[in-house]
Amino acid sequence: MSKVVTLNAKDVLGKDYPVIDSFENVKKTSKGLIAMLNAMDEVETKAKEEKRDPLLPEYALVIDEYIIKNVAKLLNLGTEDTKKLNEMSRSDVAEFYEKVAEEFCQMRVPSMGAITGVGEEDKEDNSVEQPKEKLKTVDPK
Repeated sequence: MSKVVTLNAKDVLGKDYPVIDSFENVKKTSKGLIAMLNAMDEVETKAKEEKRDPLLPEYALVIDEYIIKNVAKLLNLGTEDTKKLNEMSRSDVAEFYEKVAEEFCQMRVPSMGAITGVGEEDKEDNSVEQPKEKLKTVDPK
């Protein structure tokens, strides 16, 4: 059964945009996430070249820029409608893209919380817990 994620954009773009997990949409989403991660790497590389730590707002700008770009590509929006995405709630657009990435690709969109570690304890952790090694008591005799 297909997975569908809908961007509720009727107020800004004149209609809502349901997106299914087609091969093409999965491919667009994966490529968009790769481009976002590469851009984040560029922030780190530039900061290293300048002999400084990357600034958190630099990451935020990259994440937001790529969310807009990637949503526009996913929805096949033209230039004018892409500009209108900037008028929408950031959280609504980001939440839509995050849900697409999770539902279609089983991936997570980078977030400021993930970068700083703040608020991440509330996120569901799907990793497998490694069994802890039991300590052995050794008789000193």
